[in-house]
Amino acid sequence: MKLLELLQLADLNLLYVLNVKLENGYMDQFWLFITQMHKNKIVMWGLIPALIGWMFYVLKAKAIRPLLAMAMAVAIADSVSYRGIKSVVHRPRPFQNADTGLWLRKIGQAHGPSFPSNHAANCFAGAFVLAWYFRRRAVQFYTFALLVSVSRVSLGLHYPTDIIAGAAIGIFVGWALMKYGLGRTKWFALPVSKKERASRRFEYSDWNWRKKSRRLQRD
Repeated sequence: MKLLELLQLADLNLLYVLNVKLENGYMDQFWLFITQMHKNKIVMWGLIPALIGWMFYVLKAKAIRPLLAMAMAVAIADSVSYRGIKSVVHRPRPFQNADTGLWLRKIGQAHGPSFPSNHAANCFAGAFVLAWYFRRRAVQFYTFALLVSVSRVSLGLHYPTDIIAGAAIGIFVGWALMKYGLGRTKWFALPVSKKERASRRFEYSDWNWRKKSRRLQRD
């Protein structure tokens, strides 16, 4: 069996497990809530303002920097996925496939090509940027992005490979934007605490000492 056939088989098997084998009415409602959070009034007018308020509480006026950076990363990831790759690949969604449509449970609505997942690309791009600024909260940001991504498969709206590709695009866009773009500008940089500056100086001096030791050993 060729590698491509193995990947396709694994893709379908994982879709079957998440969508059919783990069928549960309560979980269906949970995944539907997760995937449609942007349409929920409580989230839009409660949770998101609370998150923005927390950022302004921590960073004061400088909170606008990660917010703008996140918006730019999401916009780029969305454009690359939707207007770029999707317009070329045109992969049908699982519920549009004659074979998977025989056993698939379609819950919720989705339109456009399947590959890659815009939900995954956007969420992981945003998670990467937020984790760049708030490293201690990185687990929470990536957990949220993962939940949104898994919900798309569990509801029968995407293949697992759509999610993997979307997540890879989002992370790459976030990394490239912060590493070689916004992260290099002074305006988008955030102030570092004295404790963190001291820690970084210690790490650098320790790394420099080890480097010199290895050089002396070679000589």
